[in-house]
Amino acid sequence: MPRAVTRFADATTMPWLGGGGITHELARHPADGDFAWRLSVAEVQQDGAFSRLDGVDRVIVLCSPGRMTLHTPDPVELQRFSPYAFDGGSEVSCTVPDGPTRDFNVMTRQGAYVADVATVIGADAPVDVPTGGQVFVFCMDGTVTCGTELGTFDLAELDESTTVDATHGAAAIVTFAPPAG
Repeated sequence: MPRAVTRFADATTMPWLGGGGITHELARHPADGDFAWRLSVAEVQQDGAFSRLDGVDRVIVLCSPGRMTLHTPDPVELQRFSPYAFDGGSEVSCTVPDGPTRDFNVMTRQGAYVADVATVIGADAPVDVPTGGQVFVFCMDGTVTCGTELGTFDLAELDESTTVDATHGAAAIVTFAPPAG
C-alpha cells in the first residue's frame, strides 16, 4: 500500500542550472539543504551538457519515445524504460535528435544511500519493501496500480509488501538503502 503519493502536477518545477531544460522534483530526502537522495523528471529541451554533480550517483531512465544519446568517453544511446547508471561527477552531455525528451532521474549522495532501479512493463510484480530501506514506484507511462492508481509521472512511496500492476503502463521501482558495510 502507498504511504504517500505525489502527483506530477504537484511536483516542484525548476530550471536547470546550466539551462537547456527543466526539472520536476517529486521527492527528496532531506526536504531542505543538500539531498541524500532525490527523484525527479527532467525535460531535456535541447542538446547540451549535464550539470556536474560531484559525489552523486545517478540513474536515468528515458520515458519518452524520442532518442537520447549520452556522450561520455563511450557514447550510449538510451533505450526507453531501461535504467542507465553513471557517476554524476563525470563530464556528460547529451543529444536529442528527435527533439525534446523526458526522463526519470534517481540521484543518491555517495556514502549516504545506494539506489536500485528496476522496471516493470506491461505486467505485475511483487515488491518487497526492505527493512531499513524505502521503496518508490514511479509511473513512466500509462497507468500503474499499487494500492492506488498512478498516472504518467506520478510517484508513490510504499510502506509494506505489495504488487505493482503495470499491465496498462510502465513502472520504475526504486529502492533506497544505506550503503553496505
